[in-house]
Amino acid sequence: MALIFKGWDFCFVGSNGSCQATQRSLRGHRALGLGGDLPSLGGAQMMLAEGDSLPLGLAAGAALLLAAAAVFSATSKPREDGAKEEELPPWANMVQVTQDVLSGKPFDTVLLNMRQRHGDAFRIYVPSLFGEVIVLMGLQANQFVFTEQDKNLDQALGGVVGTAVSGKKTMGTKERKSTESGKIFDKASADFFANKKALARATQIFVDSAEDFCDQMEQELKPEENVFEKLWTYVVQTNADMLYGNGENAGSIVCNTIDSINKEGLFSSQVRQAGEDLRKVLNERYEDRKNNPEKYVGEDSLFEEFFLLSKGEADDEMLQGLQQFMLTLQLAANGNQLVTIRWLMSHVYGDPKILEGVRAEVAELLQRKACGIRDLKLADLLSLNLTNACITEAVRLHSDIPSKLTLRSAEIPMEFGGYKIPKGATIFLYADAVHKDEKYFPDAAAFCPHRYTDEEVFTQKARDREVVTFGHGRKRCTGELHARSQISALLASFVMRFDMDLVTNEEGNQIPEDHDGPFVFDTANSLKLVNLRPRAGDMSSSVASVSVAAAALASRSQSGPSSSGSCPFSGIFGKS
Repeated sequence: MALIFKGWDFCFVGSNGSCQATQRSLRGHRALGLGGDLPSLGGAQMMLAEGDSLPLGLAAGAALLLAAAAVFSATSKPREDGAKEEELPPWANMVQVTQDVLSGKPFDTVLLNMRQRHGDAFRIYVPSLFGEVIVLMGLQANQFVFTEQDKNLDQALGGVVGTAVSGKKTMGTKERKSTESGKIFDKASADFFANKKALARATQIFVDSAEDFCDQMEQELKPEENVFEKLWTYVVQTNADMLYGNGENAGSIVCNTIDSINKEGLFSSQVRQAGEDLRKVLNERYEDRKNNPEKYVGEDSLFEEFFLLSKGEADDEMLQGLQQFMLTLQLAANGNQLVTIRWLMSHVYGDPKILEGVRAEVAELLQRKACGIRDLKLADLLSLNLTNACITEAVRLHSDIPSKLTLRSAEIPMEFGGYKIPKGATIFLYADAVHKDEKYFPDAAAFCPHRYTDEEVFTQKARDREVVTFGHGRKRCTGELHARSQISALLASFVMRFDMDLVTNEEGNQIPEDHDGPFVFDTANSLKLVNLRPRAGDMSSSVASVSVAAAALASRSQSGPSSSGSCPFSGIFGKS
């Protein structure tokens, strides 16, 4: 057996040459950069032969080589930024980091162990992509990145994802701003997401598609089938309709891309092929818009915004940039939405009290407006206080960006915690260090939407950067309203129509803690919703419980989490 570090993947290779099960437990650690070509080894793969077991000695050996690579890369030549080593954050102990990874410790644990050893600022080495990376954690780090230095920090993640899906270097945010095509991409995105008409159209897509999907599930889904196996393609296709207009082909390609990432990793030939397929579709669609403009009159899509701004004169380079920009945008959106929806629905259906509460407020809204789900507008969906609190809590506990991975590039020299951060440095903020901290979120591992139902308390937590579920500042998620509209519409449709049973790998079907790292798009994972069936009870009984629920919710919101360790929100709705 041999241990191979290749790209961002880890695997044990047996005699038949196939990667074995360690991929699953280690996949979340790819974002740490503990793989890839090692510059001090001349770009060669690292293979360490061993017997059938992996003792700590082998892990230590691997770690020493990784640490040597990092030190070599950092000290073999003078720093171009002129910074002195003693002024910079310390290097992480890569021996211990690699031992943590190889012993199967969760992504969160690995990072928090690093924080315990080195404090809120330290450096790691990410081969091939960034080189030296400064890792920041804690409340001061959140405030530093999202508030104090927001205007001086550029996005660094988009270029990485774009490069992975295209196989070619992709412009980062700052580079885009310096080119005419980049300015068009950014303006098209800003105009689309800020366009009230486009948002209204997107909301109509979401409520209609949610009901259509539920119709399909009612007719086609077998009792033993997992809803999540079908749900992820629905989410991708719905987003494609919103971004591309008629998104049938584009949606299918993005589905293939996500499936390839799950199976082969972000930097695989399958992912690049999917990116190439999307480029062809977008080129064909662009030409069709030029030749048949009447077909697209009145369409509110990001693609149409780009077409109008480019005046139908985009060249091959600009169209390639569009392909990278659109796929990066959709992968980021789908990544967070797929993860959030999967966990959100599991938490809601896993707690009968929360499920009844969500049903109660949706039922009250529909009764008050004397309408159905398809008639709901954005303001209606945003008025669902408990539903949106559940979304926020699911994002806090489970989202990839910004919680697990916020990447920035320093545009000016700066300081944090007494350390220098040179101009051009790559910064990795791990916001979950605060999201999972008992000091700011008592009973932090619990799903407790009551944390956000008091608007004043929620506003304060957001202002202090304790909760950064959708980011802050100039780089705040521009698609937050779209995401809330889509997810709340989907949840409303499901809870009003179906009962389902949650099945997990945990004893008593308890919901496991989420320790996966970023870019894990596996929407099924260990969570399953099965036995989909028409819901028991009627709307009138749900509506009758709203006033009782509201009063109980208000009192719990004021008192905060209990000291017993259980989520104080559970038990508010219905009989205990």
